[in-house]
Amino acid sequence: MRFEERVVPTIKIGDCLLVPIQIDLDDRTVEQLQAQLLAEIQEKRVRAIILDVRMVDVIDSYISYTLSETAAMARLMGCQAVICGIQPAVALTLAQMGIELRNLMVARDLEHALALV
Repeated sequence: MRFEERVVPTIKIGDCLLVPIQIDLDDRTVEQLQAQLLAEIQEKRVRAIILDVRMVDVIDSYISYTLSETAAMARLMGCQAVICGIQPAVALTLAQMGIELRNLMVARDLEHALALV
């Protein structure tokens, strides 16, 4: 994947891929992110991806679905997925809407996520 095609920068730490999401996610962007992550899992041969969403203010039902779907796809490729840094307001909204982040392990912060993987 060319650098210009990447939605977010990623950082390889050992056999993990850190994905600090520091942009607003919308339907198109999250789909591009999904394609990017699947390509990088294959290219970089990582065993885990960590989605750091502490800078994300809004995660709606479609974005949460797509992230869960991405985690399921990653698992089929032999890679586990962890999401960390969910903002209190985002957690409240997701809980009130009854949305569960399936296929994703959830961590408080980056340190906790690294401990999980």
